[in-house]
Amino acid sequence: MTDIDRRRAEVAEAIAGLGYEGIIRFDESEPEYEFLISATEEFESTKHLALLTILATTQDYQLNGDAQRFWETLEETLQNWDTLDSESTVNEVLAEFMEQPVNARLRDQKQDRLVRMIDNGFGEWFPSQYPGVDPYRVWEEIAEALETTMDKKTVVLAVKAYDEFNLIVNGEYLDLPTDVPIPCDLQVKRVARAAGIVEDESTDVVMDAWADVMDQVNAILERPVSMFRVDSIVWQAGQIISKHNDQKEPSRRALQNHFKNTGLQEEQAQQLASEFTTTLSS
Repeated sequence: MTDIDRRRAEVAEAIAGLGYEGIIRFDESEPEYEFLISATEEFESTKHLALLTILATTQDYQLNGDAQRFWETLEETLQNWDTLDSESTVNEVLAEFMEQPVNARLRDQKQDRLVRMIDNGFGEWFPSQYPGVDPYRVWEEIAEALETTMDKKTVVLAVKAYDEFNLIVNGEYLDLPTDVPIPCDLQVKRVARAAGIVEDESTDVVMDAWADVMDQVNAILERPVSMFRVDSIVWQAGQIISKHNDQKEPSRRALQNHFKNTGLQEEQAQQLASEFTTTLSS
């Protein structure tokens, strides 16, 4: 067993040690989760809320701020509407939202992306098929509307947000394959490096590493757990490590506190924080 193999096994043990319920609890700390709770309590048309969620998530990158501010701003923007019951209203909300400072970076590119999805018919197709449509078909249609492949980060993130939306509205996750690709961004790469599960941070290497860890988690738990759930843990950890300048002890302490705040036991929080910061400098 190589050092990389050993590290992946140790990280998998720490994640599996949370148990299934401990793993899925992290979704509630995702930046979009509070928005989804608030929006579903305020508006009745779940098909248009789901559409808004999917379309907005495709803009959640290269922000002028952080992801928390992105979703807070969408919630603030949505408060200007009394109803959300048509594709045109969804488009109006997004048009105003895209003018906000949090979306200033690459705004033209992002607006072009929204227009592309609308012109390719996703905004009309989705509400006409919801809620009975196969979620995998939704995944395919998002990729097709964006004129890209299903494994691209933006597409996968949109499906993950739709998955969380379904949990809130219907009390269960979507019926999707568990071996989905991890949405590989800077935070996911950061934790892969800090945990010592990769030799380099190329996207393919990082995605394969987390897929290997995920396979081992599923084997230990003897039940399938979606990569979406582990992505929540990893992304939140990456954000915390980044805020502490990739320094081991401050990052480890902050991670332990965050993990305990999500409901983990002291020993679980300590072990996971340790595994996620192994290679960081003191």
